[in-house]
Amino acid sequence: MIIIPAVDILGSKCVRLTMGDYDVKKEYELSPLEAALNWQKLGAKRLHLVDLNGAKSGNPDNFNIIKDIIKSVKIKVEVGGGIRDDKTIENYFKVGASYIILGSVLFKDIYSVEASLLNYRGKIIAGIDLYDEKIAISGWKEFVEIPFGEAVENLRDHYGIETFIFTDIKKDGMLAGVNLELIPRLAKLGVNIIASGGVSGAGDIMKLKELNLPSLEGVIVGKALYDGRLDLKAANDLL
Repeated sequence: MIIIPAVDILGSKCVRLTMGDYDVKKEYELSPLEAALNWQKLGAKRLHLVDLNGAKSGNPDNFNIIKDIIKSVKIKVEVGGGIRDDKTIENYFKVGASYIILGSVLFKDIYSVEASLLNYRGKIIAGIDLYDEKIAISGWKEFVEIPFGEAVENLRDHYGIETFIFTDIKKDGMLAGVNLELIPRLAKLGVNIIASGGVSGAGDIMKLKELNLPSLEGVIVGKALYDGRLDLKAANDLL
């Protein structure tokens, strides 16, 4: 398991949202590029970049900022937010993205990214956002009727997606601890999983490690890092 620092970009600034609410955001003095370089310096093995403007508009609004980050760091980068078609996916891979994260499009218009799912097998990650175990899409304003286990199996078996980021919406940005009941159940779905939401400090990292789940590839951490509640170098040493 690795710790994956999040760099969320809104209006060219580095921010953290609370439960995905654009009106409840905290801006940081670091620019997105400065944040990325800082986490690399402190030992991050991978970065989680999200274009929050793009997530709302459906367009890669912060493409150039993300491109600059990818070109400036030497570690792997996964990119999400506003990625709704094969052309955008292709453009991100061309500038060096290691992985692309797809969310709502997988449930609303999967055919617009079907070619990429075939061409980039192993490099496409599905972002599954759960609220009371229901899949939320479109900025967490709509819900998918299919049970999340069935949805995961479908994306795995029919489209070859191997890795899933599971975000617990109620925990996201709340610094209230990770969902230790849900994560082991996700690990039984036969896919690689990355947990997201709720990490408040080193104690949560140790609790995840102690679950001893081979399929738990990593955990995305945002506010705990930016607010100094989690020391990335020390946490990496723990792992």
